[in-house]
Amino acid sequence: MTERAWSGRLDATLRVLAALVGTLPLAVLASVCLARRLPLAEGARLTLGFTLAIPVWVAVMCLVFLARGGWRAWGLCSAATLLLGLLSYGVPP
Repeated sequence: MTERAWSGRLDATLRVLAALVGTLPLAVLASVCLARRLPLAEGARLTLGFTLAIPVWVAVMCLVFLARGGWRAWGLCSAATLLLGLLSYGVPP
């Protein structure tokens, strides 16, 4: 196989892995952020935050496939996960 074919397969594999594996922490942290920061009663915040975890995960998976490359997809997942982690646990509510 040529170098271009290997590069294309690696890029496709990285994008699929970023969509399946890299977006899960992002979705969980987004639901934690919603559960901690929404201006509702505690029970409503928890219910809404964790009920939206799977729809947020599916939406983020779809958006990651729009990235131009596999490394860029992983970079976007990592940056968003770091940002949501800091917002969820680093900043007091």
